Amino acid sequence: MPDIATNIAVKLIQRESVTPEDGGCQNYMESLLAPLGFVRTAVDTAGITNSIYTRGGELPGTIAFAGHTDVVPTGPVEQWQHAPFSASIIDGILHGRGAQDMKGAIACWIAAVAGLCADYTPLPTIQLLITSDEEGDSIDGTIRIVEYMQAKGSLPDAAIIGEPSCDKLVGDTIRRGRRGVIQVRATIHGKQGHSAYPQDADNAIHRAAPALTRIAAIDWGEAAAGFPGTSCQITNISGGTGASNVIPGHCDAFIDIRYNPGNSFEQIKAMIESACSDCETTLDFDHVATAFSTPDGYFLDLISDSIQRATGIDTLRDTGGGTSDGRFLAAAGIPVAELGTTNSTIHQVDEQVAVSELATLTAIYSDIIKHFEVRA
Repeated sequence: MPDIATNIAVKLIQRESVTPEDGGCQNYMESLLAPLGFVRTAVDTAGITNSIYTRGGELPGTIAFAGHTDVVPTGPVEQWQHAPFSASIIDGILHGRGAQDMKGAIACWIAAVAGLCADYTPLPTIQLLITSDEEGDSIDGTIRIVEYMQAKGSLPDAAIIGEPSCDKLVGDTIRRGRRGVIQVRATIHGKQGHSAYPQDADNAIHRAAPALTRIAAIDWGEAAAGFPGTSCQITNISGGTGASNVIPGHCDAFIDIRYNPGNSFEQIKAMIESACSDCETTLDFDHVATAFSTPDGYFLDLISDSIQRATGIDTLRDTGGGTSDGRFLAAAGIPVAELGTTNSTIHQVDEQVAVSELATLTAIYSDIIKHFEVRA
């Protein structure tokens, strides 16, 4: 018979919640958490469902779990072995969109709290910070929850982000930080004209090619300790009218930069501007996410020790991958770490998770909550 975490995960996956929709997931969570003493505060913004669930503790301190109920689109449904919202369990594998990212982790946290409450374990104050806008624009989700909590003076002492952090086994990797993200929309200007009369025109694509080559060749320097190096990828280029005999008057490019704390927004902006200095260029910079890192110390040690007790695994403290809502909590001064299931099928057709992973993650979460203390 499936355990509590698996049963909850099934119910969450069966609720279609493609971003920014919540699909009733957070109401379902409330039905589980209210009997455990949690009070829900809605921080809905611009059609996004945001919830803070809080249970006052018998012990000092507050630990939070942050996560999202929205999922990415399924892609071609006919390519799925099992319907994406059926939550089918076949041979110990739970299939469905959100199984790894990240309804499985939400289910494990709730199951861990339920088990501790059933055992009458004295606990710290526990929060669940849940949004339906993580897979979308992330402009009215967790950031609004953090703003609300800052205004109320109710920020947690530390937070676990339920993102699928692990590689081969649950517990083998935690994310202690993430690189930042800068995106640049570049328009290189020229002068449109007839291809038979190049002397009367200025080909914007010809202007763009060396500028973009210089951008791709930028040396970003040595990476900050513990972080991958800064990467810069030109992901889209477009130019021309579609006609074969028209010299293009502009060329557009999109640049995606994932930077480590060894670089800054101001430095990166200056280097991109310098690379484009010999041609007329309009640059639109969007600082999407700030790099962050939780230093070694009690909180990361607690998580590592809990993983060791539950699994015997020595966990890797990593900063790889993309970005997450952890950045909003870190910006508010909260120590954060990402710990969830493995991530082998996230955002893919046939997303799935082993039921055994959910049991392991529940045990780890339970140990973290039970041993959490506030340290100076």
